[in-house]
Amino acid sequence: MNLARIQAWMDRPGVRQGAQVFLGILLVWAAVSKIANPTKFLGDILAYRLPFPRGWHSLVAAVLPWTELLCGLLLLAGSWLEAALGITMGLFGVFVVATGQAWMRGLQISCGCFDLKLLGFDSESRLAHFLESPGFALFRNLVLFALTAWLLSRVFRKSAPAGAVSSVGDRMTTRSNNPLDTPHPSSNRKNRPRNRR
Repeated sequence: MNLARIQAWMDRPGVRQGAQVFLGILLVWAAVSKIANPTKFLGDILAYRLPFPRGWHSLVAAVLPWTELLCGLLLLAGSWLEAALGITMGLFGVFVVATGQAWMRGLQISCGCFDLKLLGFDSESRLAHFLESPGFALFRNLVLFALTAWLLSRVFRKSAPAGAVSSVGDRMTTRSNNPLDTPHPSSNRKNRPRNRR
C-alpha cells in the first residue's frame, strides 16, 4: 500500500517537473562553475590521473561545460527532453566511473563539479572538502544518474500509452468492421453435435 502511494505521488506531473527543473539548475550551475575558471577545471581533470593523453583532457575541459549548459537549459525550457536526459544520463555515467576509480585509488582531490563559493561556502572548510571529495561525489553522481534515468523513463512512459491505445483501438475497429470476422449462423449449426436417437 505504501509503495503504491509513493508511486502515485511520483507519477504526479508536478513532481516530475520539479525534479526536471532541479536537474536543469544543477547542470547550469556546474557548467557556469567550469566556464568561469577553465584553467582550474582542467587541473581538476588532470588530478584524476586518467590514462589518456593531455589533448583528451583539454578537449573534455573545453566541451563538457558547454554540453552541461545546453542540457541544463533544455531541461529548464522543457524542450528536447529525451535527447537532453539521454545525454545527461551518459554524462553522469561517466562521472560515476571517474569518481569511483578516484575513490577506490584513495586520491585526495576535488571532484571539480561545482563552485561552492556561489553558495557562500569557504573552499578551505571541512564541509567544502567533504562535498568535493571523490567519495561523496560518487554517491551524488549515483543519485543523479538514478534521478535522470527515472525522468527519462517517465518521458518515454508519457509518450508510449497514447500510441499503444490508439493502435489497439484501430485493430479492434478493423476487426469489428470486417464481415469475415463475424461468425455465420450456419457455421454454428454445422458445429453443433447431432443428437443420437
